[in-house]
Amino acid sequence: MHCLVVLASAVLCLALSAGPLGAAEAPSQLAGIAMGANAEDMRDRLDLARVAPLWDKPWLVRANLKPTKGFIAGYVLLGGCATQNRVERIRLQYKDGSKALFDKLTRTLTDRYGVPLPLPAPKAAKYKGFRWVFGANKSKGMDILLEHFEETSDENPSGNVIRMTDNRAMAQERTCYDAMIKGAPEPQPAFPLFEVDDKWLLPQ
Repeated sequence: MHCLVVLASAVLCLALSAGPLGAAEAPSQLAGIAMGANAEDMRDRLDLARVAPLWDKPWLVRANLKPTKGFIAGYVLLGGCATQNRVERIRLQYKDGSKALFDKLTRTLTDRYGVPLPLPAPKAAKYKGFRWVFGANKSKGMDILLEHFEETSDENPSGNVIRMTDNRAMAQERTCYDAMIKGAPEPQPAFPLFEVDDKWLLPQ
């Protein structure tokens, strides 16, 4: 009997230490787009005719989502070095941008995956956001962001946005790129051929 009590206590401690997301299985797809899928197999979903590397993260490539029911816009980030064309992030904006939908989605995801981490709001912004982390920590696993923007900004439209990221794969892309350019001379701009001054750097 004593052994059963000790065993039950151990199981309870493990469950508590695991946290709400410890037992939850990470999702594998969003809007029919599977994380880790090859973009070449999703030509019916992605606009692969106009893909482009990110200007500040050239180890990643962006492909826009073709029109999809339930969403007004979206894109995926693909691997550009370690695993080219692999879907590593999905970011979609819901057609319904209401706060009511955001609250409903938050409740559903919380019931499914546990209590999320609140995201800090940008200064002077009407914003609400939550993050669900799967794995030991954010950098080594998957995470989901659900965000609501009350007002349109240069970076984000108003409404509801969901983002799912394979952070480990994203880190592998950066590591691959860093290794590829290690020791190579820094590329020099081809234009202009003359030395630039303040006049060149400012609007005229």
